[in-house]
Amino acid sequence: MNNTLMQTLRIVRAIRTASEMKARRNFLDLFADRIRQAATEPTLLRCIERLASLVDAQVSMTSGQAWASFLAQGHGPDAVAVLHWLRHSPKTASMISVLKDDDSDPAFTNAVMAVSGELTALDQSGQALCRPAFGIGITATCLSPLAHGGDEKSGNATLFRRMDVLTGTGSVLSLPSYSGNAMRGQLRDLLADHMLRALGLTPRRDTPPVELWFFHCLYAGGALEERSEATKAINKLLGTSGGLRTEGLRQFRDTLPGLSLLGTALGNRVLPGRMNVCDMRPQCKQWGTGTVDVGDLMTWEFLTRREDHEEHKEHHGMIATTECLKAGTVLEGGIDPDLHASECELGALAVGLTLLQERGMLGAENRRGLGNVQIEIENLPDPEPYIAHLRDNRKAILEYLIAIKAAPEAAAGTWEDTE
Repeated sequence: MNNTLMQTLRIVRAIRTASEMKARRNFLDLFADRIRQAATEPTLLRCIERLASLVDAQVSMTSGQAWASFLAQGHGPDAVAVLHWLRHSPKTASMISVLKDDDSDPAFTNAVMAVSGELTALDQSGQALCRPAFGIGITATCLSPLAHGGDEKSGNATLFRRMDVLTGTGSVLSLPSYSGNAMRGQLRDLLADHMLRALGLTPRRDTPPVELWFFHCLYAGGALEERSEATKAINKLLGTSGGLRTEGLRQFRDTLPGLSLLGTALGNRVLPGRMNVCDMRPQCKQWGTGTVDVGDLMTWEFLTRREDHEEHKEHHGMIATTECLKAGTVLEGGIDPDLHASECELGALAVGLTLLQERGMLGAENRRGLGNVQIEIENLPDPEPYIAHLRDNRKAILEYLIAIKAAPEAAAGTWEDTE
């Protein structure tokens, strides 16, 4: 039986017993959420210290012998594996914490013995394999903490998105990364606003200046539809019954290079984009790009909405926390343009990246001051072909959008007003 695991679960049990936290929902579920949050700390000792703080456990109410036994094991050779187990099995740890730990009832000891077998598979050595260079390299330095939530929730806390990575030693690491799809979505929004403004239209989310189906194409990658007037117009352009009108496809890509670059769903078919956006990875030892341990890059930010009504009888404020990359963290990633991308499509990519660079924000909670970044770009394409395309073909683009029922007839007035 693993002694580090035994002493860790004993101190977790002692912390649960000493907790003064009040809960409206099942306490064990809440305790499991707090274990998951605490286990994001880089070391087992810091994990247990944070857990005691999260559940409002008075140290004076816990056994001094339990703390002494745990501290003797907290830096042992199995500490990393135990911490990794807590991260992935917080509910099991929470359930074990309610079992009696005495000679008359061996349930606690038996549970620890059952879990001990899992630790042999939790090797956390090694590092991720290095990636090749990108066609367009992107580096982002965090000027403030960066939040980017993953699929996991932990009560009122949001954990940073992580990726499971198989290392050269065969171990599996769970490492933070910023999704390439998130950056792609930001580029899509920025290019959509830019194109509409260049056409003399005013970008609005509530009353968009284009038809709703085309608004979704611009800002969200479209939506597949079998029966609609828009689908009929698109089918007339691109072909029906599984056939493809190459001339219509070429016209679409040439007229709307920004949308062609990103790809979209049109009618009942999907048009692939012309670039691959890769995830952004923080420089650290585990990713093989730095000397800092990945756990030292992470921090927690407290988010709250205070109750301003002075006559309130109940507190209606909101308390939440989000896990972030610390300010100063450097992320590396990039974009590989398709070999078939035209100069105009590459120019659209250059415009989008320049707008992203000028905006200087990534991730969530930007309104709270999180996600301010300084972006550096290598091998940025020439933006002029795309800028010239929008400037010189504005009337033709508007007429094309009207023809495929992507914009109302009134959109033609934006060109006439400037003639």
